[in-house]
Amino acid sequence: MRLSINRNNKSIVVLLGLAMLFSCKTKPVEMEALSKELNEPTVSTTDIAWFYTKKGKASFKLNSPEMFRYDVEEAYLEFPKGIELESFESQGNKDAYLRSDYAIQHLKDKLIEAKGNVLLQNINGDKLETEYLIWDEVKELIYTEEFVKITKNGQVIRGVGFESDIYFNEYTLKKSSGIINLDHAE
Repeated sequence: MRLSINRNNKSIVVLLGLAMLFSCKTKPVEMEALSKELNEPTVSTTDIAWFYTKKGKASFKLNSPEMFRYDVEEAYLEFPKGIELESFESQGNKDAYLRSDYAIQHLKDKLIEAKGNVLLQNINGDKLETEYLIWDEVKELIYTEEFVKITKNGQVIRGVGFESDIYFNEYTLKKSSGIINLDHAE
């Protein structure tokens, strides 16, 4: 009789364990939020205005209402309330502007990922709008594989995929569509 009680107890414990295991449902969004809670920032600050220089001259200015630095294996800066990034030409005049609702700057790769209501504007007033854009400081490129809308001289061109120099002067659109007025085209 003692043998059958132990078997029953073991069976009950195994069944309870399996029931607990299969009853746990964790959504990926919840897991991401939980992992962020466990991965606390090493630095947090508000009202940021940073100047980046090259050879003693202003190259970029970054503004953000809030920033968190995470010193993990691949260190990064998070801007949960967005960024404004201005670039300057060698004479110090502003020549490009980038704004987004959210951004991450990968410190090792020197990449900035801009997400949500991304606006890129050059000195000529040309505007690019998208939901996701990457600014590669090392390669001096701005690019995305997402939908983009470019407004130039009152004309709108749409496309999926975009690549440009960091000043948004010379760019390539992939899979583009739109109406171009040839009387005013450059």
